[in-house]
Amino acid sequence: MPKDTPRGVDWPTLVGRDLGTPRTQVGGAGTVSVLSAADELSSYRDLDTVYRRAVELGRDRIGLERVSLFLYDSSSERLVGTWGTGVAGETTDEHHIYFTAGFHHREATAQAIAGISRWMVFQDVPLTVQVDGEPRVVGIGWNAVTPILGRAGPIGLLANDAARSGSALDESKQVQTAIFCRLLGSIIEDLRRGAEELPWKSLLASLPRVGEDNRQSLVISIVHALHRDPTLTGQALAKRLGASGPRLAQTFAAEMGMSLVEYKNRLRIERFFSLVAPGGGNLLQAALDAGFGSYAQFHRVFRELVGAAPKEYLTGRN
Repeated sequence: MPKDTPRGVDWPTLVGRDLGTPRTQVGGAGTVSVLSAADELSSYRDLDTVYRRAVELGRDRIGLERVSLFLYDSSSERLVGTWGTGVAGETTDEHHIYFTAGFHHREATAQAIAGISRWMVFQDVPLTVQVDGEPRVVGIGWNAVTPILGRAGPIGLLANDAARSGSALDESKQVQTAIFCRLLGSIIEDLRRGAEELPWKSLLASLPRVGEDNRQSLVISIVHALHRDPTLTGQALAKRLGASGPRLAQTFAAEMGMSLVEYKNRLRIERFFSLVAPGGGNLLQAALDAGFGSYAQFHRVFRELVGAAPKEYLTGRN
């Protein structure tokens, strides 16, 4: 028989008899949990939802006691908080905190990229929680950091500890966490690329650079509120954040280089691109899911920002 001729490799063909029903063994539950967690994250189109659920799935599926997710800001010098875990095991909003990436954090990332070590453990370090938005040290113990990598480079870190129980590090769970973070990096990167062809730098790709003054803190709060709900009006944002409408609008424009309305429109267009099917088969539903109130509003904003009608643009792109 020629070498390139297809050959059957069914077991009965190879051994000359029917083997009956083979005994089976189910794969490891830990790996299954990690894969099911990644499958869930892949179903989301909103980055902040992915960040929050990544923290919660780290606890619920992998069994980590406390988890926090930090992402590099646009300077690649600071790691900005997203969501974390409180002293009672609850999910806490940590968008307002950050820390400067130190030597050991960069070393952990370098080792992960090189395939030497997938996580790093710090021993006898302060363990912190957020209480009413303020960081507090609740003890001293171990803290593990697992780099989150994308194809284009480092994205952030997933940190976990046992501040609530004081239990020892479980290496099997850290192995699962490393696999989870590798999958998480690809999911985040794919979502960030949703608007890579647009005529502006993606708003989904990175958070505004974190600062320490009140003006920058206000802008960061606005951005995160809009990423959670892009339908929020300036009036609703002002009421939620305790600022006057004019001050909120002026501060945002000064820091971001665009008006609040333009930012909202760009954000919704990027979300549209992450939701629309090739060729625009679900054009209306994608527009509504992205946060537009009507197709007419979406069509007007799309043409204004992209320079073409949606269907025309999508057909030409494909």
